[in-house]
Amino acid sequence: MSDRESLQRDALNELVIYSNHLIPALQTIIKELREDVHADTNAFLGEVINGINWEIEVYNQCAGLINEKGNYIDKKAMITAVTNLGKTLQSNDSSKIADCLEEDFLPFLNQLALASQMVLQ
Repeated sequence: MSDRESLQRDALNELVIYSNHLIPALQTIIKELREDVHADTNAFLGEVINGINWEIEVYNQCAGLINEKGNYIDKKAMITAVTNLGKTLQSNDSSKIADCLEEDFLPFLNQLALASQMVLQ
């Protein structure tokens, strides 16, 4: 195993651990945006988006390894989701932001965590 692959595997291991916290946080922020916005919801949303960005960065650095045995992650769909989120965030519509997070990013993060686990086996 090359040094690069070893580092990628370490990053994917960290991603799996982090996903165990990020995915529930994403589910919580979706619920808050739809039902019960709190004073700190925007700050929490920012933290969740930072977490999503970190996972996307790990994916970008490890895409070759993740998709080595199959196209587990559709990069075009991910780029579309990021673009949609950017536009949706500008609207300041909590319901639309929640929909985008639920429809685009929740499946992506779950799929990325699963693909990462498969690579690590």
